[in-house]
Amino acid sequence: MKRFLAALFVVSLLVGVAALLHPEAEARSCYTIWAQADGYESHYRHLVYVENDCDYWLRCSLWTDVNPQPPVITSVAPGATEYEETNGQSEYSDPKGFGICRRK
Repeated sequence: MKRFLAALFVVSLLVGVAALLHPEAEARSCYTIWAQADGYESHYRHLVYVENDCDYWLRCSLWTDVNPQPPVITSVAPGATEYEETNGQSEYSDPKGFGICRRK
């Protein structure tokens, strides 16, 4: 039983270290993504923002719950905030923003 618990501890430790070393896991802790709908005439423009608090460039795939495909790709400099339009003529006023960023 002690060997099993020791082996389980070692495996858990290795999985945790691997997750921390993975670039995507590292990037997740230093950027924020959100969406906004800007009213324009009789429709809304959906914009997805990325705020990069990392010390390195990010390359991000962005989408909303209204338009999940295809994602919009953008690059964001360290300390910068960028946005991309995912839908220019939507009837929805409250999109939810999503994205995945990786170290560029």
